[in-house]
Amino acid sequence: MSSVVQNMMTAAATPDTPVPPVAKKVPHVHKYFDVETPDDYHWMKDMSKDKHPDIISNLEAENTYAKDVHLDPNSALITTIYDEFVSRIQEDDAEVPVFKDPYFYYKRTEKGKQYPIYARRRTSMTDSAEEVLLNQNELTFEYQSVGLYKVSPDHRTLAYSLDTTGDEIFTIYFKDLATGAIMERDTIRNASMEGEWTNDMKAFYYTVLDDIHRTDRVYKHVVGTDAAMDKLIFKEDDQKFAVDLEKTNSGQYILIGVGSSLTTEYYTLDANSADAELKLFHPRELRHKYFVDHQNDKFLILTDGGGKFLNFKLCATPLDKTGQDHWTDLLPYDPLTHLTGMTPFKTHVALYSRSEGLEQIKIIQSSGPDSAITPDSSSYTLEFEEDMYSLTPAGTSAQNYASSVLRFTYASMLTPPRVIGHDTTTRKHNILKETHVPNYDRTKYAMKRIYAPIPKDTVVKAPGDTPTPDKIPISLVYSKDSKQDGSQPCLLYGYGSYGISIDPNFNAKLFSFVDRGYVYAIAHIRGGGECGRAWYECGKFQHKRNTFTDFVAAADQLVKEKYTAHDRMAIEGRSAGGLLIGATLNLRPDVAAVAIAGVPFVDVVNTMMDDKIPLTINEYEEWGYILDRTFFDYISTYSPYENLKSVTRAFPDLLVKAGLNDPRVQYWEPQKWVAKLRALRREKAVAAAAAADDDESGKSGIDSEEGVIVFDCKMGSGHFGHSGRYAYLREVAADYAFVVDRISKSMQKKKEKKEEGQATRAVL
Repeated sequence: MSSVVQNMMTAAATPDTPVPPVAKKVPHVHKYFDVETPDDYHWMKDMSKDKHPDIISNLEAENTYAKDVHLDPNSALITTIYDEFVSRIQEDDAEVPVFKDPYFYYKRTEKGKQYPIYARRRTSMTDSAEEVLLNQNELTFEYQSVGLYKVSPDHRTLAYSLDTTGDEIFTIYFKDLATGAIMERDTIRNASMEGEWTNDMKAFYYTVLDDIHRTDRVYKHVVGTDAAMDKLIFKEDDQKFAVDLEKTNSGQYILIGVGSSLTTEYYTLDANSADAELKLFHPRELRHKYFVDHQNDKFLILTDGGGKFLNFKLCATPLDKTGQDHWTDLLPYDPLTHLTGMTPFKTHVALYSRSEGLEQIKIIQSSGPDSAITPDSSSYTLEFEEDMYSLTPAGTSAQNYASSVLRFTYASMLTPPRVIGHDTTTRKHNILKETHVPNYDRTKYAMKRIYAPIPKDTVVKAPGDTPTPDKIPISLVYSKDSKQDGSQPCLLYGYGSYGISIDPNFNAKLFSFVDRGYVYAIAHIRGGGECGRAWYECGKFQHKRNTFTDFVAAADQLVKEKYTAHDRMAIEGRSAGGLLIGATLNLRPDVAAVAIAGVPFVDVVNTMMDDKIPLTINEYEEWGYILDRTFFDYISTYSPYENLKSVTRAFPDLLVKAGLNDPRVQYWEPQKWVAKLRALRREKAVAAAAAADDDESGKSGIDSEEGVIVFDCKMGSGHFGHSGRYAYLREVAADYAFVVDRISKSMQKKKEKKEEGQATRAVL
């Protein structure tokens, strides 16, 4: 045995040196088509409720190592950052109330309490007593997430749902608001988080989950009866499709939406009667996506025409003739503007869209008080003072169909959220509330959007030749005192899947980075929806690798423009964004010094090949039908776990997050990934030591040489981490501390090497 190997073993045995867990290997070979792939950590996959003791033991060992190598050594820094987070929130706070005659409904928080308090006041916010409807702080669950919260139209009964494990399976409770008692007979278990009242208060519609965690059924519950007697209203058998439930802004219809990534279908129920008959709106057609709402004597539709109108167009149809043959255009199709949603009112419609990477709201006026919209010269687009920002519709629960006022939230990377009431008669904004952020001075900071060129060999055409930008937007926030000389550390965040947009929103926490000299950046990469539907299409299926090369291009552009350097950059992504991190590190392991992969989807091939895993089948339309050899071969080129064939010294310090009860990305994906990473590092270290033989200059230890891997698995929660606001802030503070600590060490190492080189040159 070489002396270097001996040193490694001695170092591992030293009590002061945390030793990374060594997961056992159990030989297993996957055979897909004619491809055989060894998977020594397949044993970690356990879909039963009670996990095998060896799995729990390994996860606990990882959590102990995380505590020893990160949480305990950085405890003071974690507390400091946590205190900074808390100092920038208004702990006693309340939402802008929503008036539903005769009550004002709102949610508020109290200092020191983990959860919100749901309340209402009758007629006036100042002259009436508060009535607390639900105080989460009085519940005793370690994890608790409220799904639906719906008061009946007569204001007498509250329906709310709770997930108490993080597995996103909810129990729906009905509370008599006159007595405060839970109506035990009505309690519904194993439900999803959606539900709607009928206007006659007699019935409550809700959705439930199947064995693969897909919302597949709609039931009707008659208030006051045993939930076991609930009537099945709708069932979707195609496992690629999931069911959702919502009420139109007018309150006149309950919509049952059935959708996959490529196709949608709607059914309507008259919300005024518990005995309403379910009606098909328009039958599904493969690759035809459409969305429905109601206004006066018409239904409004956003449709992509089966792909002919990739960014959607706005149509209308009579209430009794909902088939596509009766749809008429209300606006001409604009291939450069992605219509993303609508909120109809009695006299106007708010139309949400994206153009050139920015959100917009267009107000389309009606020609008369009781007629459907007719676009004319009175229509207009809202204007905002900043060059980049984020707009969030308030949702139908906060709107009044008969009102002239649209409610939404405006924010930017420098402007805290403003709840705005826009009056369509005066065309003026009324700021109902701007979130107060203590200890924050926006004049100290700057925000900017820069662009990275799309790598030439990744340029692809979108369906229908829909135009797409030729550059990747990157949103930045940084201190005005920072120097653009490449010396600043940086955190680059990315996602890039499902057409989801990561907008330049306000996040008070990130100033704990910025105040330490960091540049905070968001890469708006293909696969996301920031630049329209075509931007998404150019980063999915057999263009998925574009998401990863875009992210690398964004990182390189930040270095090129001297906002940072690769050896002082951290990168972060969660869920599908965790796939982004894993694939990026395989592609360019030297792209950053530190990486955070939160609940990462990294075992793509093995997960997609198992249709028994929750949510897998409906993912075929996002990643590709992997049982088709063409898609299998392509996915196999980027799946992070399968492509971990070697680990270079440039591979960064890595923090991996997971939740044992996560139904979206199962815990074993990051667990297997980390185990394989550790094994490859050990093999490499042993090989290097053997080659060095008795070279005593070899470094002892593995993580100290290669960079640390920390795996933190929450044993009592799911995809989103802790549910309590303070517990969540402390969890994020630990993530921030990992970045700050490891970037500091990286910068110090570079400084020492530079000084060592200078000293050597001086001697020579």
